[in-house]
Amino acid sequence: MNKYIVKDFENKPKTSANFFVNLFCCVLFFAVMYWLRWFFPQEKTIHLVLIGLIVSVAPLWLYDLLGLKVYERPSTGLTKPGEMNFQRLILKLIGLYFTYFVILIFYKLNSFYYVSAKAIDFYGNFFSVLYEWWPFFILISAFYFWIVDRRQKNPYDEYWQMGCFLTGRFKEVKGVVLKEYVKGWFIKAFFIPLMFGLLVTYVDIVLQARWDGASFVPLYNQFLDVFYAVDILFGVLGYVLALRFLDTHIQSTEPTVLGWFVCLACYAPFYSIFGIGLLPSTNNMTWDTWFSLNPVLFYFCGVSIVILSAIYALATVAIGYRMSNLTYRGLITSGPYRFTKHPAYVCKVISWWLVSLPFLSTEGPLAASIQSFSMLVITVIYYLRAKTEENHLSNYPEYVQYAEWINDHGLFSFLGKTFPNLRYSQEKAKKYNSVVWFKKMQK
Repeated sequence: MNKYIVKDFENKPKTSANFFVNLFCCVLFFAVMYWLRWFFPQEKTIHLVLIGLIVSVAPLWLYDLLGLKVYERPSTGLTKPGEMNFQRLILKLIGLYFTYFVILIFYKLNSFYYVSAKAIDFYGNFFSVLYEWWPFFILISAFYFWIVDRRQKNPYDEYWQMGCFLTGRFKEVKGVVLKEYVKGWFIKAFFIPLMFGLLVTYVDIVLQARWDGASFVPLYNQFLDVFYAVDILFGVLGYVLALRFLDTHIQSTEPTVLGWFVCLACYAPFYSIFGIGLLPSTNNMTWDTWFSLNPVLFYFCGVSIVILSAIYALATVAIGYRMSNLTYRGLITSGPYRFTKHPAYVCKVISWWLVSLPFLSTEGPLAASIQSFSMLVITVIYYLRAKTEENHLSNYPEYVQYAEWINDHGLFSFLGKTFPNLRYSQEKAKKYNSVVWFKKMQK
């Protein structure tokens, strides 16, 4: 067991990130945004976002590197500096820079990013940063690899194996490691432009928002915009800062086709190919219209959605810059994760039901049934996302310890006592997971 996974008096494993430090950095980001907008009202939002990201991530680095010394954790695979092996370093950089090149080609040739003026505007912010800063990324990558390579207990990692593959040293390559490498970089390459575009969009909305104090709905919308901006903020930091030295690196990726399917089904462009975008449209009348004449239901529903969305955002705050889909990057047991294993999914899905109220329709029972079916399918998709994540993480003893602790101390533990099949079971989880894949990867 990792010595940094310390048991408390209730046997709950220690979290990998500090919830309150993450929350401070989140507040700092928005404070910087408002301050910059006040003094530089004509400046483009993308420039404000870049400054805000740099300023807000600084306390996280200081806390992790100087306070916690996360680079000393066994999960990083790092030790004291050794001798430099330039041949090995060059092979790693060959693997890395070839990966950069492939990703650039992917961006250039993928019409999804240029299919419309809206798409060009949405993704253009990310591409402008990428094309302007690529020399910096090349240099800082080489410097980072020089630092890390000398400290790795096993320096012959996935980057070295990719370099070996590209230079014809095929006997040095392990298929499972190379596959993990490709999947990990696909996840980052796909989600970074999406998250960055969303962050600029949401920050722009938040900075422009004004409340006249006369109506609840505009305030409700502003709350939701802020909460989703918080979620996206750590999404950007999470995908960009997947670094071994920070102990935020990708330790493994989702091994099952089902896990990938249900995750990508929730994001463009996949959701319109095989995902939730294919479902019949949900209710065109939302909670505020249905309950406009009933103040009790109106405020109860609206406030409930705000609270659920706040918990959803706080779940992301707890993860911090370990935020990432389809990967394991360290155990999180603080914030909302103190009460349930999947607070973000639970709150998001419940809030969507409350927002759309699909079982109500002005077009009759058939339309209501179709709308309810669509929301039920979305609920099942998120349930499967939760289960496939559990199956994946069950290969890590600290997660098993956490999940079994939640069985007895979680907010919904009473349900498990009434319905035993709802309780987490390591045996059931591993039954549906590729344990062989994990063992091969660890060799």
